[in-house]
Amino acid sequence: MSDIRYNISQLAKAAGVPTTTLRFYERKKLISPVGRTTSNYRWYDQQSLERLRFIKLAHTGGFSLNDIRAMLEPFDGSAAQCRRVAELIEHRLAKVRAQMLELRRLEQALDRELALCRAGSPRQCAVVDELHNAARRTHVRPAGESSAG
Repeated sequence: MSDIRYNISQLAKAAGVPTTTLRFYERKKLISPVGRTTSNYRWYDQQSLERLRFIKLAHTGGFSLNDIRAMLEPFDGSAAQCRRVAELIEHRLAKVRAQMLELRRLEQALDRELALCRAGSPRQCAVVDELHNAARRTHVRPAGESSAG
């Protein structure tokens, strides 16, 4: 075991997160200090740093805090635990694929809009004209107005 000790700001800096993020993860019970100094300051060790880096990477990867909590459970090597982690990954992968599909659709729409812009005259923009026309066709009811009239 390593003799390296970190205070909260040192640990946050080493992991590349603000101290507020570290405190947030502590409140969510994802990480906790290894101990307290005689002055009652929290201290952490190398394993804390590795755990915080894991949390940061998983959270940046789109896993929910509950997903991360499940992944951080002590690994017992059971097939059931491996299946739970695989299910978390499959769920996240499905979300990523749906986002990619949506981004491809957006890319295609932007390509079409850009082509319209490039084909338009310098005095008018086909995209702006199209948006104005769509706005004219869209009727938004004022708040409180019923559809019954």
